[in-house]
Amino acid sequence: MIRIVIINGSPRKNGATGTLLQKMSEYLSGKEEVRIDYVNIQDYSLLDCTGCTSCYQQGVCHLNDDVEAINTLVSDADGIIIGSPTYISNMPGTLKNYLDRGHFVLEQKLLGKYMFALSTYEIAGGQGVISSLKTLFQYSGGIRAGKHVCKLPYNSSPLSSLKKEKQLLKKTEHFYRAIKKSKGKSLIDCLTNFIALKLIMKPQVLRRPEQYRAVIKRWQQIGVVKA
Repeated sequence: MIRIVIINGSPRKNGATGTLLQKMSEYLSGKEEVRIDYVNIQDYSLLDCTGCTSCYQQGVCHLNDDVEAINTLVSDADGIIIGSPTYISNMPGTLKNYLDRGHFVLEQKLLGKYMFALSTYEIAGGQGVISSLKTLFQYSGGIRAGKHVCKLPYNSSPLSSLKKEKQLLKKTEHFYRAIKKSKGKSLIDCLTNFIALKLIMKPQVLRRPEQYRAVIKRWQQIGVVKA
């Protein structure tokens, strides 16, 4: 069974971003042995990150809301699709808040998971959103397996033509096949993750084992350090 989590980071559940993600979900649901968990961030109660770093000690966030429910889905997934509209040339606060709370980077939460980034925009910033998600994927150990950027007028359909739909579904198929065939990580992703993890984060964490005890435990589980 291939498990895929689709995260709609838009406050507008059925806006352009949601429309594209729902089309991807519909396509992937038609594949054999695929399970889809579709997450509308707007449906979840997510408090703001307070920067307390208790997750580095405990392995979970101390705030009593829905963040760990989403994190559990992500942890169990083989592939993750994250979609975002563009607000003021960046991702909206709804999605950024979740990414702040997901404790992805130090824990290497995306290690070995296939990642797809999607953004919609009207004037500018769509590529910037993709770039931010790319950095998250690389630093967190993910395998980049596709992206889709859609420029369109506000409140218009992102699937207004058969050509646009075919382009999206072609990329969705590529993402699915990457998971199915266990496609490896690109050289640039390997190098970026190595520098971020082994040369920057690892020395910092190992100097403060009590402060980062949950991180070290996670690293032991995935083979970053010996148990």
